[in-house]
Amino acid sequence: MFYQLLEMAKENTAEARGALMLGLADILVHDIEKRSEEELKMFGEIAVLLYRTAPKPDRIQLSRKVASELRTPVNLAMTLASDDISIALPVLEKFPAFTPENLLRLADELDDEHLQVLARRADINTKVSDKLVRRGSKVVHRILAGNREIRLSQVALKALVRHAVQDVVLREDLALRSDLTPTVCTMLMPHVRGATQKRLQKLITGALSKSDLDKLARLRELRKEHGTHIDQLDGKPLWNYAQANEISLNELVVLMLQDERLAHVADLLGQKARVAVGTARDAVFKGNVERIVAIAQSAGLSTDAFSLLAKARCKHLRIPSSKAAEWISAYVAAQTGNTTNKKRRGDGAFAAKRKIRPPRDAARRLAAI
Repeated sequence: MFYQLLEMAKENTAEARGALMLGLADILVHDIEKRSEEELKMFGEIAVLLYRTAPKPDRIQLSRKVASELRTPVNLAMTLASDDISIALPVLEKFPAFTPENLLRLADELDDEHLQVLARRADINTKVSDKLVRRGSKVVHRILAGNREIRLSQVALKALVRHAVQDVVLREDLALRSDLTPTVCTMLMPHVRGATQKRLQKLITGALSKSDLDKLARLRELRKEHGTHIDQLDGKPLWNYAQANEISLNELVVLMLQDERLAHVADLLGQKARVAVGTARDAVFKGNVERIVAIAQSAGLSTDAFSLLAKARCKHLRIPSSKAAEWISAYVAAQTGNTTNKKRRGDGAFAAKRKIRPPRDAARRLAAI
């Protein structure tokens, strides 16, 4: 290997210099944790010198080789990040050793195409995001608003609200952020309607948690990325697609209920609980509380998702919402009963000897009422 590199060094062509640069990178990356700081520094200096005249395909390969390595020399990473976007992309996305000062410099110097990638990083601080808001395009603003891994300053949030007046996508992304203050929510309120306005009001009063917002944001992202496929599929193909794309049962049920696909939700729950499609549909549409609770539990449906199912059924059948409250109470009681039963059984020797009382059938009792 070293002999080949020596021969390449003797050749005065761009191709030879590119091959030499990649050869050195291979040596460095192999057991990189064992390399001394002096070796790393020397490689960075040599690679940058060779880089200037190396062919573009070689520069792309180099970027992919070193982008994820924590000990890649920062001067080389900065050179790669400032190159053509096809070369810079892996480093801008993944390089873990950029300091806040490095990131601020990149935010100050790069063009908008690069800034769009930089805005997706989870390690940009408020100084960097402020710079991105000032220099970035509409696309950068949307990416920043949708990046819930970072905290935006009040200056940045207020600036984004002003941009959002003419941008409905930006408004929706902003309204799902957990770092909005009451002041920013108040600024945004006149420019949104319906559910978004109600959500902002809950944020102002503290009635909406970060966890709630994260769930809503996750559903919005799923809708944007997978909405077309979810709309076109049902039954087993739909569930297979959901599993392949890491969409949980609860998320899928909520997305389908948002589209008023109550019958398809019943089919999905029946499939998961391994009961006949007709049985699951009858339980939902004929109001067999005990059966639908058992099916939903067997399928692994969360209480929140079941609550939405109960409310969607009332809306679909145009029946009083009090029926949804009965279903939800039955499900909560059944879930609590299961948990209590598991705790009562325990794992120890004493628990094994205790007689277990049968749990009350809350679903049957509520159904009878």
